[in-house]
Amino acid sequence: MKKIFLGIIVLLISVLAAHAAENEPPILKITLLNQNPSPARAGDTVEVRLRVENVGGGTVNNLELEMLQVYPFTVIDGQPLQKIGTLYAYQSNKNYVNVGYRLRIDKDAVKGKHELKVKHRHDNEDWVTSSFNIDVTSKEFAQIIYVDKAKLDPGKETEMKFTITNIGNAPLQNMVFSWSEPGGVILPVFSDDTKYIKYLNVRDSIELAYTVIADVNAKPGLYHLDLSLKYESTTDAASALIKTKAGIFVGGETDFDVAFSESSQGQTSLSVSNTGNNPALSVSVKIPEQSGFKIIGSTSAIVGNLDKGDYTIVSFQIVPNAMATSGPQSKQSSNNNLKVIIDYTDTTGERRSVEKNVAIQFKSSTDSQAPLQSGTKEKSFWQSNAFYASAIIIVLALVFVLYRKKGIFKKK
Repeated sequence: MKKIFLGIIVLLISVLAAHAAENEPPILKITLLNQNPSPARAGDTVEVRLRVENVGGGTVNNLELEMLQVYPFTVIDGQPLQKIGTLYAYQSNKNYVNVGYRLRIDKDAVKGKHELKVKHRHDNEDWVTSSFNIDVTSKEFAQIIYVDKAKLDPGKETEMKFTITNIGNAPLQNMVFSWSEPGGVILPVFSDDTKYIKYLNVRDSIELAYTVIADVNAKPGLYHLDLSLKYESTTDAASALIKTKAGIFVGGETDFDVAFSESSQGQTSLSVSNTGNNPALSVSVKIPEQSGFKIIGSTSAIVGNLDKGDYTIVSFQIVPNAMATSGPQSKQSSNNNLKVIIDYTDTTGERRSVEKNVAIQFKSSTDSQAPLQSGTKEKSFWQSNAFYASAIIIVLALVFVLYRKKGIFKKK
């Protein structure tokens, strides 16, 4: 009898338990499984994996999960809202699902823990929000954003500055900057190519100045500089290295010397020499209109190319402008300063002009004759030394003849 009674009690308990299980509500639990990388870096992306689990006794239907895009997180490579469907009770092997999101972190996010929020609902009930902490570290990044020189003149000392800016979100320290030109055409003087920076705060910049010189015999053209910047973050001990390149042109303008060569038979010759360190292309020489001189015929001459150190001779028919001696420009004319313009193309392809003043002297066509003194007349033959010499010779001849005749008469 007792056994029958105990059996009835067990049966009643089982029925009650089954009934309670059938009416037990579902319970959803959301867990952050991991984030990659950890910590995540501002400006980069992070992948998070969430586990959505039904730990209750009832079934979950029409389950939806949505990632809230709250600063500094933004969902990429997918939709924030995901429809999961059905999750069975905790006794089942199908009572959970893992959901992944790929997020971008705002580049200005500060270092620390940032709240990641997700919300879920099932059976069209109200949304429920869950929160998790994501570790974010600042973005450490420096950039060489400016080189103040794009062109160097060969053989000339030039100051060149590099500007380095901290464009990250964390201070930088123990920075080492260096540069080099592989061919050795461009080198620093008065220092080596390495400079040290102890500390650089966020968004601060620093200028690093060098005195450089390009080889005087360097071939004009574009040369590249290899730039290197090594730095450490104040937030961790890891170091980073930036390697980049910058272009710099060697060449450019040149200079000329113009000298008076000679003047004869109406032609005035000028010597034009390239005294700079760069070749001059498509050189032409012209005499502009000016008050002190008059040009007969062509006013320009095409020379061609002149390498550094080369020279050429150009000639023009130049005569003094007689009217200039009575005008306000008479002083310039009396100094014989001739204005000469040299047009050429430099090694960068830019057309340039150089103006020179040249002192010239005009040679008269009668310079081989003795000039007449003002207020005197040319001497006749009878007034010349030749007349007196001839007269003396004639007198001496007569004396000699008379002397001979006198001797003859005495003998007779």
